Amino acid sequence: MKSDLVFPPFIPHRFYRNAHLQTIVGQFHSRIKAPYQAEQHSCRLPDNDLLIVHDDCPGNWKPGDRVVILLHGLSGCHRSSYMVRLTHKLNQRGVRVFRMDLRGCGAGTGLAKSPYHAGSFLDLQVALDRVEFLCPGSPIGIAGFSLGGTISLNYLGRPNIVSDMVDRAFVLNPPIRLSESVQVFGKPLFGHYQRHFISNLTKHIRTSHHLNEHTHKVSGENYPRNMRDFDDQFTAPLVGYESAEDYYSQCSPAEVVTHINIPTLIITAMDDPLVPANTYSEIRDHLSDHSKVTLHLTKHGGHLGFIGAPSSDPDPRWSDWRIVDWMLSDTPEELASHIREDSREPLAQSA
Repeated sequence: MKSDLVFPPFIPHRFYRNAHLQTIVGQFHSRIKAPYQAEQHSCRLPDNDLLIVHDDCPGNWKPGDRVVILLHGLSGCHRSSYMVRLTHKLNQRGVRVFRMDLRGCGAGTGLAKSPYHAGSFLDLQVALDRVEFLCPGSPIGIAGFSLGGTISLNYLGRPNIVSDMVDRAFVLNPPIRLSESVQVFGKPLFGHYQRHFISNLTKHIRTSHHLNEHTHKVSGENYPRNMRDFDDQFTAPLVGYESAEDYYSQCSPAEVVTHINIPTLIITAMDDPLVPANTYSEIRDHLSDHSKVTLHLTKHGGHLGFIGAPSSDPDPRWSDWRIVDWMLSDTPEELASHIREDSREPLAQSA
């Protein structure tokens, strides 16, 4: 593994300087068309639901070598382009990767009676228990994307349950204050994102036989007008919260992120159209001298975009290579100190 890593600044590709282009192209276009070769493992959850993890083990991996678990974002799964890309890149470097389908997603569609949500950190704990069983003695890294990053932070922010084998984490564009992130969908020109997520989520409910009995909550006159309605009518009551606001309040990782005690790198963009940069203002102050958690805000990048200009990276996917760097670093603390030097520009309101 490398200990002399350089953390280059993100410079957007000249064709993708717009945050919305970064977001749309970044999530839905991938050069990697790797064939699916993973072994599937089912994980039984405490409430008797199931989730699936996809085990991609390179031929040169041996017991004790590094393992990384990936968590996808809202309405994603193990097939999401960023999950496929990272698996391929990490596998090429001898890292065994477990792609976790959040409850009811991907290969787990129809296996869960309850939906995944931002507070599903105990599901991650169960998946990690399975990874530890399969890879005894291997150090484990966590990489979470968007909502998967929020779940990761909620897990890491509870040190009493964190596995001793988890030695680092990377989260990309995580909503840190859920209520404020949901509000962004009410802005002009953001209807496309809202319609996309609501359409995918309601379709997921209708196609899962375990959730069929709840379709009336998101159908007809109850069809959600926005994400807050969806969470108020469906997510919150099904997972035990009084309302969407109660859910957002109890599951926002801003309240626990300072409790994290393993090296954790959070990267998000100031122009992220889905996670407003100003939601990071308060925790940025709290994390400025934190010994374990590093927050790096880039000026550009959109949401899970980060398509960069030509550089020393092997391809334009800047955030992919920062995850690879973080996971392969011998000393993430030293890399974090270098990153902090690049993170001292004033925080600006996102577009």
